[in-house]
Amino acid sequence: MKRSIRNTLLTVLCGAMIAGSASCAFGQTYPLTIDGEKMRAGIYILEQQNAVGEAVSKLTEEQPDLDTTAEGFSYLKQTVEGKSFSDWVNEKTIENCRSYVAVNRLFDKYGLTLPAEDLASINSNVKQAWTEENMYAQYYYGVNIIGDYYEKLGVSEQSFKDAQIESSKREHLFDHLYGEGGELAATQEEINAKLTSDYITVNFFPYDLENGPGAQAYADRIASGESYEEVYRDYAQTLSEEEAAAAAEAQPDGETAETAEEPAVTAETVEIAEKDSLVQIIKKDSTTPSEEFVKQAFEMNNGDVKVITVADEDHDHVYVVQKLDILTMTELTKGTVNSIRTELKADEFSDMVKAEGAGYTLTEDSSKSMYKIDKLLDR
Repeated sequence: MKRSIRNTLLTVLCGAMIAGSASCAFGQTYPLTIDGEKMRAGIYILEQQNAVGEAVSKLTEEQPDLDTTAEGFSYLKQTVEGKSFSDWVNEKTIENCRSYVAVNRLFDKYGLTLPAEDLASINSNVKQAWTEENMYAQYYYGVNIIGDYYEKLGVSEQSFKDAQIESSKREHLFDHLYGEGGELAATQEEINAKLTSDYITVNFFPYDLENGPGAQAYADRIASGESYEEVYRDYAQTLSEEEAAAAAEAQPDGETAETAEEPAVTAETVEIAEKDSLVQIIKKDSTTPSEEFVKQAFEMNNGDVKVITVADEDHDHVYVVQKLDILTMTELTKGTVNSIRTELKADEFSDMVKAEGAGYTLTEDSSKSMYKIDKLLDR
């Protein structure tokens, strides 16, 4: 719901294809007038950059094997969703500008105000971008100060600031309507369905002992009612003792275990963790610790304790796994639930803003023709 193109000052627009050499030596112009509101050139250019970025992303999706480094390649010769690259970008730029106005008006309609800390952060970031040298600016933009790059494109400090403000308003507007308690928020049933289908909560540890109790012995203890934390403490203590013994045996001749350097972790330092403090959230498309591990863990039922073995070309990886009911982990999953709220309603929000903007009258000024997209492309 919040366009990432403006999330940070160091966003690399369209990869590295936005040229830092484009220059707009125009006075103040208003390429568009939307529902009586004049759109400054700086805002238009930023929305044009957004549109170029979206066009390149869609082009990559449509033609994943397209070689953009080939001799004579030009984005302007490509098509996006059946339209010429330039036509698609032009239409998207206008749509983005309509949405820019819509966000500001809807924000006011719902009586919202930006928190003081948001404005303070925006002011600080913009000032930094326009006054301070940055080591990334030269690499990404070909200038020492990021503001110089935008000034060359025809984007003033005020326009850049206004774009940041609109992004913040967009986020708060979404939270007001679709966040927890919002009038259009996802239902708890929708959230729970997404949470249980795409995420699991588990306790697990990799079993690395060469001797001592087998992995199944630890799993059986947890399954019989012992707390995961206590069983894991015993395992970690046994492992540390085994590692300490192995380190002592590996000392050079003449050096005894008593004189060897103490291991970083000893049996005495292993404590029982707080209950549920070791629980991990795993998403269905995760590959950590491995894709096969995640697949098997998702197939477990809540409350199951299992030894999962994942084989690779080097050796087997063994894990003792306890699956928990994710719906009972309300504190742990707060951040995940917020992400789900956004995921479930982001498209609806974007469509609502788009529909609002589509109802506005539009007048194009002759100055619009000065802002060609070829000035934003390096090939």
